[in-house]
Amino acid sequence: MKNNFKKDIDTSNMPYANKKVYELIQKETNGNVRAFAQSINVSQQVLNRIFCIDKRNGKYPSVSNDIKKGIIEVYDKDEIWFIADIDSNESEMSKHSSEEENNKELDGVEGKAIPLLPVSAQGGRLNDFIVSVRESDCEKVVSPIKDADFAIPVSGDSMAPEYPNGSQVHVKKINENAFIEWGRVYVLDTCNGAVIKRIVPSEREGCVKCLSINPDPIYAPFEVNLDDVYGIYRVMLCLSIK
Repeated sequence: MKNNFKKDIDTSNMPYANKKVYELIQKETNGNVRAFAQSINVSQQVLNRIFCIDKRNGKYPSVSNDIKKGIIEVYDKDEIWFIADIDSNESEMSKHSSEEENNKELDGVEGKAIPLLPVSAQGGRLNDFIVSVRESDCEKVVSPIKDADFAIPVSGDSMAPEYPNGSQVHVKKINENAFIEWGRVYVLDTCNGAVIKRIVPSEREGCVKCLSINPDPIYAPFEVNLDDVYGIYRVMLCLSIK
């Protein structure tokens, strides 16, 4: 098993999170996969897998929770890093500056300041786009939920009336490998974008079934393969303008 990447590896079609991990390996261990894998306490085989297209489905595997956990703990990253362009020192300075400004604006307001991601949870069929935003570009909002990671706007009517178009959901990432509370509403970060749905078990192995709340037949249930899911976020709160 080779310890280093090929110099001509093509990352243009990789999912954003996979590409970020690849670039971090280049930066921290000069492309030495084995050394990087050891540093985050995962096997080289597990790490190599996310950079190779799975021949069974023709797609890249998602970055596992073990890889994310190791990178967060060892290289001082956070969940936002995997979906946001905050690599450079300039971005980090901008991020901290933005946080200070937002904290000043939110001073005296009870709750936790969390990023409002400038991308919608579609609330309908999956759309073909990749989330790629700077955290410094994110507006901060106050959440009464202490454990919330960030907020996402809802777009579409499939989850109405409980989660109407234009509302805002505050979410927390879960470990889907450990436990999924069936029947609850989650935001799924997939290879085709973000979607908000009620999740129930699927008869197909390795899949979950996504249900809409709106009874209109155009919002029919559909299934998502967990190999295409980068993260599952439990909806903790929904805010809407009445």
